Amino acid sequence: MNRKNMETIGPKKAIIFIGLQASGKSTFYHQRWEKDHVHINLDTLHTRNKEKLLLEDCLQKGRSFVVDNTNPAVADREKYILMAKEYGYETEGYFFRSVIADCVERNRKRTGKACVPEKAIVYTSNRLELPSYQEGFDRLYFVRIEQNEFIVEEWRETE
Repeated sequence: MNRKNMETIGPKKAIIFIGLQASGKSTFYHQRWEKDHVHINLDTLHTRNKEKLLLEDCLQKGRSFVVDNTNPAVADREKYILMAKEYGYETEGYFFRSVIADCVERNRKRTGKACVPEKAIVYTSNRLELPSYQEGFDRLYFVRIEQNEFIVEEWRETE
């Protein structure tokens, strides 16, 4: 579907993915939201400026979107949440179970620029901070892959 033809049906949603490279984020996006949410992803946009422009366009036009980046730290997610809230969006976070060995194995099957150095996965893992409702999310979910299927569960805050 052409991005220009997307119209928001129901509440405006800002969906933010959190997880290591090769944890299944982009596949999950394509299976679940490709038809009605704009895909905001540095792998395809290549620069933060292009990302910013697309995000601003979505906010101004009221289009729902998915931020499909690793977003490992609270600070990485904060800008998206604050902007979305300013424009009246519901915010949802999806934390992808991030087992380094599994991500490294999936990454080995990638080709071209999609295949990242193993040290990049480890670096992101070292920065990974669990999301929290205190960040401003309206809803949070935990995503894992079992037998090539995505299993989504509601997030449970830990103390």
